[in-house]
Amino acid sequence: MKKGRGRYIFCGVMLAAVFLLYIGRLAQWQLLEGSTFEEEAVQSSATYLKLTGTRGEILDCNGNVLAGNRSVYNAIYSLSGSNETRNAVVLEAVKLLETLNVPWTDRLPIEIKSGKYQFKTKMTAEIETLKSEDILDLPSSATADECMESLIERYDLEAYTSPEDIRRIASVRYGMECAYFSRTNPFVLAKDISIETVELLSERSTDLPGIETQVEQTREYPEGDLAPHIVGTLGAISQEQYDAAEEAGNTYSASNVSGYSYTDTVGQSGIESVFESTLRGKNGKESVTTDATGKVTSTTVTEPPEAGNSVWLTIDSNVQRAAVNALAEQIEAKPTEDCEAGAVVALDVNTGGIIASATYPNFDLEKYNADDAYLTQLYADESQPLFNRALNGIFTPGSVFKPLVALAALEEGVITPTSHPVNCDGAYHYYAPDYEPGCLGVHGEVDVYGAIRNSCNAFFFDVGRMLTIHKMHTYAELFALGEKTGCELSETAGIMSDPKTYTERHGANWYDGLTIQAAIGQCDDMFTPIELAEYCAMIANGGTRHSASILKSVRSYDGSELIYENQAEVLSAVETSDYNWAAVQKGMYLVANDRAGSAYETFGDYGVKVAAKTGTAQLGDNQVNNAIFICYAPYDNPKVAVAVVVEHGSAGASIASIARDFLDAYFTVKTVDTAPESELSLLQ
Repeated sequence: MKKGRGRYIFCGVMLAAVFLLYIGRLAQWQLLEGSTFEEEAVQSSATYLKLTGTRGEILDCNGNVLAGNRSVYNAIYSLSGSNETRNAVVLEAVKLLETLNVPWTDRLPIEIKSGKYQFKTKMTAEIETLKSEDILDLPSSATADECMESLIERYDLEAYTSPEDIRRIASVRYGMECAYFSRTNPFVLAKDISIETVELLSERSTDLPGIETQVEQTREYPEGDLAPHIVGTLGAISQEQYDAAEEAGNTYSASNVSGYSYTDTVGQSGIESVFESTLRGKNGKESVTTDATGKVTSTTVTEPPEAGNSVWLTIDSNVQRAAVNALAEQIEAKPTEDCEAGAVVALDVNTGGIIASATYPNFDLEKYNADDAYLTQLYADESQPLFNRALNGIFTPGSVFKPLVALAALEEGVITPTSHPVNCDGAYHYYAPDYEPGCLGVHGEVDVYGAIRNSCNAFFFDVGRMLTIHKMHTYAELFALGEKTGCELSETAGIMSDPKTYTERHGANWYDGLTIQAAIGQCDDMFTPIELAEYCAMIANGGTRHSASILKSVRSYDGSELIYENQAEVLSAVETSDYNWAAVQKGMYLVANDRAGSAYETFGDYGVKVAAKTGTAQLGDNQVNNAIFICYAPYDNPKVAVAVVVEHGSAGASIASIARDFLDAYFTVKTVDTAPESELSLLQ
């Protein structure tokens, strides 16, 4: 017992000695050396700043810049400013920017009208965020006045009496909160300010503590109207986009400086959107040390930012420019009073690569990003210049659908290349006297070559009747008409007529008259220009369907490293006899090269042999017809397929010149290494 008690006493003494040692050391630190440590602590404080990674560029197939970068100055508010003076500094800075007509970051979904606060009607998502549990924690029924009352209390704005001043400060403070403003994440108060504004802010730096200027990269477009629907737009991150980033665990934080914040600009459409993760750079960190007064004593880049990768496209700027100009010139010449829109798409016959894609009316990306009045004008324009007709517009194809019907009929044994199923006298009489649809002319007994050349409705009415809508629909599926092409950009799938979908769309049963209308590209047949270009390419190459693609490669920002090279992808093939392909191809050749062909006037003397088909899509209700045109060239060694659509353009033959202007440019830019001399004879 005594030995055990002695052991306890010994352990207690040792434990007491340890505590006394710690107490003595703490007393030394706090009482004897406390002032020294305090001085050291206030003398320096280390933190970091976010260094924004440069966004990757968008280039054409030859490396010409479609969307590049330039350095700009931003006005920012950093945490180096005092909390006590923050509201006053913010108000003074905003008023100064307004005096200079510089737009400032204003995301508060509340405005003042007739002296009263009210919600901005087009900012529904932002209103929800403002009322959310994370910010004001108000019920969804809360009014704008109730929200402002909460903001006034939240940001200590009781001393201010002017509603306008209160709103200015509240908007900036709200924006700072949403953007997770901190010492390491300054708030961007105004973007792309002039050097004059930079100088003025510098002069006022003592009056505006915390207001600084920052250099960053922003988009510039050497030719903003060359391919805006392809390149796409950038814009402030939306609430939905931020929520998606948050769900993916990719929002800004100290451990993830490359994450998305509320002040970020992100891709909203086109390549900018589809390849957002590829183009977006990686942010870095700069360690900043300040003294007790907040003065910066040293900076060190601890994590250098990394530029995003650049996206190289398959389009060629020179032929893209030709397509844009030809389309604009044709439509602006007004072949009809209603003609005001259209599209051109050109594909590489052997890869599916998009060589050009133009939409009219067009818009300018440079103005889109810099001119609010221009942007308002675009959204108000009833001709919808922001709408990508080349990939999303669906149009009745008219007679350009006839080569498919001819091929299907030949392959199914409904006709032979030399069959004469009807004697065309200007109308089709099979359903007489109840229904006798007209033809485009009097063609007599024509075979498939003459029927394609002359676009004989009577011939294709009869062939369609014998073929049936079901087989027509099957072959349309083989050509992927009514399906998306596989392009990386957003596109719309067209529609191929069939009894089931017709009943669903119209609430009526299918009848034979619709079958023969579908055979000439009418009824419910509606396809996008890019679908028509892909269909034409399949005719040219003998039935191979490639996935349409606009991506050539992904390279490092400086172009030195190839990160990804896109390869042609074969999606399917139409297996039919070679002689049937030859018959259809010869018929399209005659359209452009025989004096009786509807495109002979445009291509009869062309230096490169072209195969083509014109189409006139009837719209009814006394509307001017849409004009459709497809072609491929060279006829004996196909390389490029083109589809042109002009709304209310009257007739397909009238827009063939658009394709010719495009081909002029296409064969001009081809090198001798890739084009036989015969193809260049036109250019000598």
